[in-house]
Amino acid sequence: MPLDEGSIGHGPSEGASDSSAAEEIGQAEEHLANDRVNSWPFINNLNGLQKLRTFLIQEAVPIPTDLSFGGLNSLRYDQLGRPPSREEWSKLEELTPVLFGLLPDRLRRKFIATGIPSWMTSTTIVIGGIAVVALIGAVLSLQYEWSWLGTKAGAGVNAFPFYSIWLVCLGAIGSIAFIGMNALSVQDDITFDLSNRRLMVLRIALGSLFGLVLTLPFGFGDFVNFCLSLNGATPSSAPTAADASHVTKQATMLLLPFILGFSNSLVIMLLNRMVNAVEAFFGQGASSASRTASVAAEAGAAVAAAHAAARGGKG
Repeated sequence: MPLDEGSIGHGPSEGASDSSAAEEIGQAEEHLANDRVNSWPFINNLNGLQKLRTFLIQEAVPIPTDLSFGGLNSLRYDQLGRPPSREEWSKLEELTPVLFGLLPDRLRRKFIATGIPSWMTSTTIVIGGIAVVALIGAVLSLQYEWSWLGTKAGAGVNAFPFYSIWLVCLGAIGSIAFIGMNALSVQDDITFDLSNRRLMVLRIALGSLFGLVLTLPFGFGDFVNFCLSLNGATPSSAPTAADASHVTKQATMLLLPFILGFSNSLVIMLLNRMVNAVEAFFGQGASSASRTASVAAEAGAAVAAAHAAARGGKG
């Protein structure tokens, strides 16, 4: 019997193949949806453990053969995905102490350093560029006697905005240098956590603040003289060639914001000195000294009375 042309390609076998293909596509889509998780803390911890496992392999640290992530390797973050199951959380919590227990102490800081965000490099370049622009702006403002707010200003007023920017930038660069030195294990500060990004941002902000506040009252004159010497002018208080102490002081004032951003101990020492000076100015230091002396005198009298009572008891 001849086949009708319209019936060609619509037999039962082709319909079955179409339905099986559609079923396979549906299963693939369902499997893909199951691999999407909407919990960023879960995915973040999982990524950290995967990086740690790769780091241990690269450092030739022996890993148990039965240690496997299993289905966790296929999980990805998706805001529209499903929440992680209890089994997946349990598996993640089991792997965490095991993998970190395999990490030797000599490699622990090296692994933490790998987690330093990439924005630290770009931030350093940007802040360093701003510092250079501020220095050039200060030199040009002094050379061409720029005026601010439409009024004729002196040399100090012209350079002051650029000086403030210079201090903030150098303080921030000092803090970034502190973080980098800890990451390279050149300096080890146990009070600083390299894995805490918020602490890094806070450290940079405090470095900028200390560089501005603690240097602003002292180093402006040396900064102006330095800028005048760069543009070929002779400052009014220019040191002679033999006056090395003045040159040392000028260099120290120029680098002081960087040092204050880098060193916590120096900032604490300066703040303590300032607090003691203010207390002494208002008389609190003298009263504290007198109270300390009176307490010491009372303690000495009590000890002498105790000795006298002991001698009397022996007699």
